[in-house]
Amino acid sequence: MSPSELVLALEHARERTEALLEPLSDEQLTRQVSPLQSPLVWDLAHIGHFEELWLLRRVGGRRPVSPKFDDLYDSFAHPRGERGRLPLLSPEAARAYVGAVREAVLGLLPELSFNGGDPLLERGFVVGMVAQHELQHAETMAQTLALAGLPEQGPPEVRASGEVTVPAGPFTLGSTEPWAYDNERPAHVVDLPSFRIDRALVTNGEYAAFVEDGAAAPPGWDPAARPHAPVQHVSFDEAEAYVRWAGKRLPTEPEWEKAAKTVAGELEHLTGAVWQWTSSFFDGYPGFSAFPYAEYSEAFFGSDYRVLRGGSWFTDPLVARPTFRNWDLPQRRQIFSGLRCARDV
Repeated sequence: MSPSELVLALEHARERTEALLEPLSDEQLTRQVSPLQSPLVWDLAHIGHFEELWLLRRVGGRRPVSPKFDDLYDSFAHPRGERGRLPLLSPEAARAYVGAVREAVLGLLPELSFNGGDPLLERGFVVGMVAQHELQHAETMAQTLALAGLPEQGPPEVRASGEVTVPAGPFTLGSTEPWAYDNERPAHVVDLPSFRIDRALVTNGEYAAFVEDGAAAPPGWDPAARPHAPVQHVSFDEAEAYVRWAGKRLPTEPEWEKAAKTVAGELEHLTGAVWQWTSSFFDGYPGFSAFPYAEYSEAFFGSDYRVLRGGSWFTDPLVARPTFRNWDLPQRRQIFSGLRCARDV
């Protein structure tokens, strides 16, 4: 990656953040709409703090802008439900902070060597991590705005139908891409039996029959408005209940990735519509090694979290790669999540 390409990645992420937040009032930025989500101004300053921590301090050797930010804007220091009561930066001060950090980063990048053997710098990994982190937080903020009842773009309509058979055999699960996260590594061969997977995501119209049969409706749901759009804001528990009701099952995480890598042309909306629940728990691949910090992935491994794949209508293409692993608690509905059915052959 050339320095100019790294700058473009950072600028692209910032443009998405600014476009999302620019129309909002200070009240909208500081209000906590749900204990599930941070106030938007926390996310904004956290984006700047993460960039400062990894690029200015860890890579550039700079002193902290403010030592108190290490507590205020640490994702693990305070649960989301508490963040609205913290002495956070005002919207104006948060914007000034993230702007000053970015200005310093742009001055630092030409001084760095991205092929000198440091794995943090190799091929611009740390810059890619910072850019992706901002894009992921932009989606988190979009979820907050949806919970606040503000209009959202929503996923594109479904046009495909039927199933695709994925043949039995080995494939490579995981990534060797330079900006892939630690939980996508190491790439390794997995052998799967044949299975069938739906070409299309489950639509509002299809889910309506499930709701009519007694299931709970997703929050803010109006199936009549967009019956052919994928259903979203569905939890894992609800997705699993739906596939059982439909006589199918959720794909496993390896099945989803194998389908994405081998029959992608036959599947509609692999990305760009809704995140798709899999039946798999979130855990490390064989030979996993945390890099560059354990809190990104390893802290969530185990039987509490389920994996989602693909990417929503808001997810940036830089993040929505076939190997990217998203995860959340099985009861969560605020994310832009839906489902694709699978079954045994």
